[in-house]
Amino acid sequence: MNAFGYIVRRTFWQLGYKRQKRRWRAANTELQYLKQAEDLLGKIAWKDVEEVEELTGEYWQLKDIEKQQEQLQVRIDELERQNDELEDTYLDISEEIETQVEQIEERRAEVAEEVDALLLEVEDLREEAAQIRRHFDGLKVKYRVLKSEGGDPVQLEEVQERLRELQAQFNERKQLSQDRSLLIEGVEGRLSKIDEELEAKQKEFTERTSGISIQIGEVAKRLADCIARSGALERQKRELQSRVGLYLSANPNGSPALREATRKHADLIGKINYFRKSIQYNQRLAKGV
Repeated sequence: MNAFGYIVRRTFWQLGYKRQKRRWRAANTELQYLKQAEDLLGKIAWKDVEEVEELTGEYWQLKDIEKQQEQLQVRIDELERQNDELEDTYLDISEEIETQVEQIEERRAEVAEEVDALLLEVEDLREEAAQIRRHFDGLKVKYRVLKSEGGDPVQLEEVQERLRELQAQFNERKQLSQDRSLLIEGVEGRLSKIDEELEAKQKEFTERTSGISIQIGEVAKRLADCIARSGALERQKRELQSRVGLYLSANPNGSPALREATRKHADLIGKINYFRKSIQYNQRLAKGV
């Protein structure tokens, strides 16, 4: 709001159109714009105030902060490079071990399938042996009954022959079952060795990466510290720049050095002064002054 706008609104205020809340809102909004403009002026103009005696403290503090930030950025870049290299090494080891583990697990799956097949075969053999045993026991009773009743010798011989066949079948199944059990023990031994290989690979991974993990943590800690320090410097820098902007906008026509520093920023300073006057006008209207 310029002087003409103030006069017009002052006239409306006298006629009863006060709109105090609206004026306060306008003043508060322009206060925000004013602060942003002053901050911007300080940001773009602080390097021009080296010869301005009133701002020499702010200038050299800003120069020092800028130098510290540059040094910190070099350190941050170096730490990020170290972190990337460490993470790449960690990833390479992880992929290498993972590939080896996958190969071992494939072998383990094959051996486990072999164990399962042998166990099923043993189970089948034992079931067959049990059936043969039941049949054998039944014929044995039959033979005893026939013999006690003075049965036909030919029939008794036939039953005996069948008992011998069943006994041979039973012994065969029993031997096969024992043989398969021995095979299972051997295969399970291979399975145990494979499990030991897997455990060794896990141990190898831990041994090869534990140091890297520690280094990654240390680098991350130093990196976070540098970033925090850089952030603190940036906040201090913005505060100093704001003070420079405030002083330049409030004293554009002071010493020759000050005039030279503000000369190329005249447009921005003009906008800042416009906001200052407009805020005053809105506050006066809000108060009824």
